[in-house]
Amino acid sequence: MNQIDWRKTLHDISDSIQSSVYTVLPQRGTMPVNRFKDLLDHQAQTAITEYLTKYDIPVKLVSEEGDKTFGAGTHVITADPVDGTSNLARGLSPAVSSLSVSESDHQSGVFAGIVTNFYTGETFYAEKNQGATLDDQPIRVAAPEKYSRALISIDISKGPRLDCTRRLLEMSRHLRSEGSSAMSLCHVASGTMDAHIDLRGIVRATDVSAGLLILKEAGGLYTVDGVQGGDFPLTRDTHMELVAAGSTELLDEINSLMGQP
Repeated sequence: MNQIDWRKTLHDISDSIQSSVYTVLPQRGTMPVNRFKDLLDHQAQTAITEYLTKYDIPVKLVSEEGDKTFGAGTHVITADPVDGTSNLARGLSPAVSSLSVSESDHQSGVFAGIVTNFYTGETFYAEKNQGATLDDQPIRVAAPEKYSRALISIDISKGPRLDCTRRLLEMSRHLRSEGSSAMSLCHVASGTMDAHIDLRGIVRATDVSAGLLILKEAGGLYTVDGVQGGDFPLTRDTHMELVAAGSTELLDEINSLMGQP
């Protein structure tokens, strides 16, 4: 096939996910929450697979909802079709679709990523070495800020790791927990948040692959399992501890506070 326009492909898949999910949102409240969450995930996953099949895109799809290879599988698309499913199922914001494409089976090979908000349609996008945008307008991380004055996103659900986070909780004046790792990373990328912290060791590659590229292209930094800019395999089974910040100073301060008595 002809050379793939990955920008168009990612935007088209994202649009397909959004349209498919919108068709079932009116059913919210008509069934148990867990059943509705399954329906949302199914709709979003089906939108991806139908697009890749229809347009014969030769990729390996690594998705939170299941993997599948299309054709020669020359690239890897890493997807969380609905990141923030619990939010969306209950009518809370944010909830997004998240997609990245890589030339290898590791995050270091990711060269494009897109995150789209189901509620607003706002679209974060980045290409390697080309910067990051929100609705086609360039974005940058916020100016350096001290941790005690910064607006911090921290995820402590499903196992808060208080041994690592107690000092971080005590020292911060402004904490938020959004329930969507992809959106939190994009909020750091756009300067809305100063940092995002997730030390639970359960966040997946599928949750953060696109967001990490967007963050990096907006001038941000991150550590994966304590390694700055750390690489990881693009699989559903890849879990990590993650700290992301808009500046080296803030990232270093967070790391120094982690685990302090």
